[in-house]
Amino acid sequence: MRRGIAIAVTVALCACGSKKRQHRTGDAAPVEPISIPTSADGGPAGTRSDEVEPNDGDDVAMPLALGGTIHGRIEPENDADYYRVDIPAAGALAIDVSAVENTDLTLDLLDGSGTVLARSDRGTVKTREGIANFGVTAGRYTAVVRGKKVVTKTGKRGKGASVAQAAVLPYDITASVLPPAANAEREPDDDRGTANDLIVGDPVTGFIGWAGDTDVWKLSVETLSAKNSLDIEISAIENVAFTLELADGVGQVIVTRKAPRDAGLTLRGLIPVLPAGASPFHYLTIKGTPSNPESAYTLRVLAKNPEPDTEVEPDDTLEKPMGIPADRTVVHGQWSPGDIDCFAVAPDPAARTIDAHIETPSEADLSVELIVDGKVVSKSDQKGKGAAEKVTGAVPANGHAIVRIRGTDASGEGLYDLKLSEGPAAPP
Repeated sequence: MRRGIAIAVTVALCACGSKKRQHRTGDAAPVEPISIPTSADGGPAGTRSDEVEPNDGDDVAMPLALGGTIHGRIEPENDADYYRVDIPAAGALAIDVSAVENTDLTLDLLDGSGTVLARSDRGTVKTREGIANFGVTAGRYTAVVRGKKVVTKTGKRGKGASVAQAAVLPYDITASVLPPAANAEREPDDDRGTANDLIVGDPVTGFIGWAGDTDVWKLSVETLSAKNSLDIEISAIENVAFTLELADGVGQVIVTRKAPRDAGLTLRGLIPVLPAGASPFHYLTIKGTPSNPESAYTLRVLAKNPEPDTEVEPDDTLEKPMGIPADRTVVHGQWSPGDIDCFAVAPDPAARTIDAHIETPSEADLSVELIVDGKVVSKSDQKGKGAAEKVTGAVPANGHAIVRIRGTDASGEGLYDLKLSEGPAAPP
């Protein structure tokens, strides 16, 4: 009888001390306020523990202590593991899920209302998943680990072949919150209103921390002289393909540049664009595919005085070519992966023939087109790095001729010379 009373009292005390999960209503904050957790189910910082089922829903999410590691397993194949991450103070959240030999994992980060804030789905098997540098405030977040179905074929191809589910191996998940580092991006920074400041000459770092992550940097161009041009450099990250969009102070896009995977992105010789009445800022929007929570990129903007006869950007499109003065026959161009260079030849009242010759650097494989009044009239694409290219075409009186230069994704960055010569129009 005494034992029964003791059990009843214990159950009553536990019920009184339990906390009912708060749900978002109306304009309530999406992150549920919390106090610093006292449960040791997820392991204190620096320790390892095993996943405890059931944890396949938000209401039974297993606590994951900051700095601790949980050893989990996706089994059966439609299993989902939920981990509660309680954040005591604002900072940058990083979650890491180890690579698994035969299982393709995904990672979602949810707020207190269950809304997906970020997702990591970087590839197939043997790929780490993670979310890096995600700006958080004090409150509750949830990390969800799932597995994609991966099959292996057994037996010989054709008749008699069978399909078997690949073995599911365990994974490790960790979470940590760190204060923002010096000269590093601070999330959120995915629009002009939350952009991080960027100063010419000062290198900064950022992460493509999850799928669809967008980083916006606000660059002041107020102190630049009218003769300055800018070089923009983004360091390479393994397996990531960068996209850069540069806009002026009123939001008009100046240039867009894409680089292939595993390559850095550079934009050299850019002349700042300052529309009348616009604020003296440029906005750099950086994206990448796929995400990489393991490695940060470095962004640097340098100012310089361009040399005579040197290419200036933007000149990536036929609508915005660089004009070549009538008294010039040579332009010193600069090419990098993802670049397109367009040069407009000065018009002439007489019909003529134009030759355009490119001395290609040994690092690049370039091609050249001669476009007259919007139509390609001549093209050269010799295969191999360092191969010279030449085009020739007729240009009618007052015709508009543009030389367009492209490169392959395998090309490296390098300098080239574009040489122009003119002759009389060919007889009919």
